[in-house]
Order: sequence, then structure tokens, then C-alpha cells
Amino acid sequence: MNKPLRILAVNGESDPAETGAFIEMRKRGIDITVITWPGTFNYEKLIKADVPTIPYVLKGKFSPEGIRVIHQELMRKRYDILHMCDKRGTMNGLWASIGLDIKKVAYRGIVGNVSYFDPQMWFYLLNPRLDHIICVCEAIRQDLLSLGFGRLQIRRDVPVTVYKGHDPGWYAPPFENLKQFGIPDNTFVVACTVRGVRRKGVPVLLEAIDNLPPNLNIHFLLAGTNMDNSHHKKLVKENRYRANIHLHGFLKRMPWILPNCHVSVLPALRREGLPRGIIEAMIGGTVPIVTQSGGSPELVENGKSGFVVPPGKSEPITKAILELYNNENLYGAMQCAAQERIKNKFRVEDTAKKLIALYHGLVA
Repeated sequence: MNKPLRILAVNGESDPAETGAFIEMRKRGIDITVITWPGTFNYEKLIKADVPTIPYVLKGKFSPEGIRVIHQELMRKRYDILHMCDKRGTMNGLWASIGLDIKKVAYRGIVGNVSYFDPQMWFYLLNPRLDHIICVCEAIRQDLLSLGFGRLQIRRDVPVTVYKGHDPGWYAPPFENLKQFGIPDNTFVVACTVRGVRRKGVPVLLEAIDNLPPNLNIHFLLAGTNMDNSHHKKLVKENRYRANIHLHGFLKRMPWILPNCHVSVLPALRREGLPRGIIEAMIGGTVPIVTQSGGSPELVENGKSGFVVPPGKSEPITKAILELYNNENLYGAMQCAAQERIKNKFRVEDTAKKLIALYHGLVA
């Protein structure tokens, strides 16, 4: 009988999709151990599922202590694959595995910001010792393949697309009441759950809101790290719907808030991956409006499970919101299609199967 594959995963604060994939691989006979942050919800899920874990917070992109922790674990047990799930894990893991006979897999979750002229990248995604880079969407794989010139290019078989799958059961009721955010009952609710950074395009969404006809029965919940920054507050103050726009920082229970919203908008300008917030929204039956940025068009079927609009333009967002607001039949059809899209095409079981096949291909 063949021995099971031995995988060491090095992670930061594991997200639900990563955690679910680790657990699913464990169920399928993979001998996986995870180095990850202790004291988090997803850490406790790994423990409960009997996935061997090493509690450790990796600090910095070059951590002598972290390198030592990873190296000691690699020496303790003969692993087949070192799967590094974020930048810190990859940069420290590459140092920790020098001289060891082990296959190395990294991860990339956003488009862009990788260059052969950036020396740091030679110790990260452009390191020739990497056997594979897991790309969370095809847009990222194509971006990596486009880098460089002549012989200074990434090997064609290194980037591989594997979508992060989800399980709707992770986000079971009870859901959060929107009154706690100042949103009344019986109103149409548009959400936006992003970090308040420039490339996420929040000012474009606020312009789209300002372009709506006046006096609609509609409220807007905008939440995320730094969403309530001074620039956004200024734009809200100048907006015709200022009384109906609710700015908040990061809300931990967002997956249980979104099912009580009607629409979720991701107005990103560039460099998206496979947006988790939109996946969580679609699971809850919230209709997505996304831009043609990164992996968003791979997630949302334009006109069927949501709307895909050009980045940086407010008018198409305004139009899409109005279509959903005014057409109950269209909204209902897209709501069902969005839920089915995740349920059938972005399953955690499929993620685990694809990763296992990838691992077997490396050790064959």
C-alpha cells in the first residue's frame, strides 16, 4: 500500500477556504500538517477536525526564528511537499528548505505587483526553486506568464490555476439584523465590503450612488478595514444619499450580514484576485456587481449571476443598481443564479481534489 502524501503547509491567519481545503484533504487521506496562527476561529476548526497543527505566528518576510521553526519541522518528518500559503510563508519557507529534497509550492492571490526588476521577488514568486505557484484565478496565471522577456521568464508549467472553493454550510443562520447599523426594515440594501485603499474604487461607487435618482428607498452599507477614512467621510458628506450611507470599519460577522443585503458591489480599479467578499455575498443570495478586474469576471457571469462592468466608471454601476432595484423578477433570478454558481462551480471538495492531483504530479 502506498504511503499517504506528506504535506507541510505554512500559513498566516488561515481563511475559511484554506482551512476548509486543509480539512478536506485530511479527510481524503493526505497527511497534512499546518503551521498557522493560534487563537483564531479557523485554527480552532483545524484542531476540531484533527488536522495536526503547529501554532506559530510568522513575523516578517525574513525571520531567523521562523526559518528555524519551519526547518526543524521539515527535518523532524520526511515531507513530500512544502506548501507556502502567503508571502511570509514563502520567503521564510524557501530559506528553511535549502538543501532539502522537497517539492515547493507557493500561492498568489492578486494580479500584478511582481517584477523581475524587484530584487525581493527573486526570494519570493520568481525564485527558480519553486515547482508550482497556485493562482487563485486564471487572470493571475496569465499575468505571471506575461512577465519578463526572452530567457528571463517564469517556467510555463509553474503557475497553475486552482480556485478557492467554499461550502455554504460555513455560513449558516442566524444572520445579523441590519438595524444595528442604522438600516431600517423594508429597504433595499447595497453593500460594499472592501479595504479602504485606492485600488478598491470606493469613490467610484460613491459617485454612482450620488448619480441615483433622489428619494429611493435604498440604503448603503460600506464596511472594511479603513473604509471609514477621512476621504470617504468627506465624499459621503457631499453625497445626496449621505443620510442613507453607513460607513464602518472591519465587521467580523460580514458573511452573516450580507444575506440581509440585496446587492454587493466590488468597484475595484485593478489587481483583484478571486474576491472572497463577493463569494460570501453570492452564497448568501446577494447579487454581485463587479468590475472587469482580475478574477471577478471568472466568478460572476455577466447578466446571469450578477453584473460585470468596466472599472473606474460610475455610470454602469448606477445602471446596474437601478435595474436590480426596479426589476424584482431580474433580482430574484440573479439571486438564485449567484447561489447556484458558488454551490456548483466553487466547491471546497473540488479545490482539495485539484491540490491533491497537483501534489501527486510533483512526486510522480
